[in-house]
This record gives sequence, structure tokens and C-alpha cells, in this order.
Amino acid sequence: MSFRRLHLRASKDGGLLVGPPTGSRDEGTDDAAAVGPEIEHDADGRVTPESLASVRADAERGLPVAMANYGAALLLAGDQAGAEHWFTRSWEAGNALAGFNLGTLHWTAGNRNQARLMWEHAAIRGDVDAMLGLVRLAFERDDRQTIERWVPRIYAQDLAFPITAVGAAFGARGYISEALRAYTIAGDLGDAYAMEYRAEILEARGEHEQASTLRARAAEAERMY
Repeated sequence: MSFRRLHLRASKDGGLLVGPPTGSRDEGTDDAAAVGPEIEHDADGRVTPESLASVRADAERGLPVAMANYGAALLLAGDQAGAEHWFTRSWEAGNALAGFNLGTLHWTAGNRNQARLMWEHAAIRGDVDAMLGLVRLAFERDDRQTIERWVPRIYAQDLAFPITAVGAAFGARGYISEALRAYTIAGDLGDAYAMEYRAEILEARGEHEQASTLRARAAEAERMY
């Protein structure tokens, strides 16, 4: 696997935003193909010393994605200062995802303003996860202007995960029609979670047949995945 993003996702129980990669394109980098070897783990889930050394060698060669990968590997090993150092180097080398990761470090440390500033820079460069981070912070502040700025851009990426996360954010705050719109878009992209969330809303409205149909689609999507 490749350590690249420190993800934020709305979980079904409304907990911490964490989750899988969106698959969004890395802006401003040309080393994706150069970072080929898989990162290997030992039986305890730690990165093996040999694999870590290989990733570090690519990072020290100045490859932006490798620097971000190495930073994430260090973070997993508990070295936050080292992770921040390599994320910063990767960001300065033109890697937008490293900007998202830096913002996430600030966010997890409780530095909301610094996270917002970092995500703003990365979002302007097209990073959809940074856009999602900005939307989450905007919901915390009830900043509708920021929400209305970035949500359409998230929808335009055609990536199911961040769109579903937007729907969860709307739904948690009682904006049901906007949540349904997000879940519909993500469901049309094949996201089983979005279909299930939408089915829950329809079920609560008494639209049992539509909810049942959606759940069947979600089950099929999960089997295909």
C-alpha cells in the first residue's frame, strides 16, 4: 500500500472524519510512476525497516510523492515532527496532497485556523480532500458562504467518497434535502454507503419501496466492490 493521505471521513455513527483514499489526482507531481515498490508491513502492522529505508531513499532523491509517503510512514511510527518535515518538503516541491496532510496534522492538534489556511492553499490547487476539510470546518462555524463555495466543486470531481461525506455533514445538521442530493450523486457513482444513507432517510419518510430498492442496490454494489 502507499501512505499518501491522512483522511477525513464522516462515519456512520457521526464520529471522527477518517477514511480511505479518494483517488483524486496529485497535482504538480510527476513521480507517481517512480514510486513503485509496495510498502511492506510486519506481523504487527508496522512498516518493515527495509521498506521504510526504500521509501526514505526515494524521498531523499527529492521525489514529491515519495516525500509525502515517507512522512506518512513516519507519522504511523509516531514521529510527528519527522512527518511534518517531510510533508512540508513535499508541499514545497509542488505536491498538493502533502498540503492536505499538513492541514490534517493541524486539525488533529486542534489548530483549526492553521488547518483552514493550509487546506485553502491545497484546495485552490484542486485537492478534493482539502475542499472537504474546508467544508467540515465551515459547518463547525456555520459558514454558509464557504460551504456554498466548495460543495459544488466537490460534486464536480465525480469522486463518491467526498460527496458522501458532504451528505453526512448536511444530514447531521438537519439539511435533509441537501443530504439527499449528495447521497444521490454519490450513489449514482456506485457508493453503497451513500445508497444506504439515502435509504435511511427515505425509510423515515415512509417511502419504504424506494428504500428497499436502494438497499438492494447497495448490497449489490458491496458485492461488486
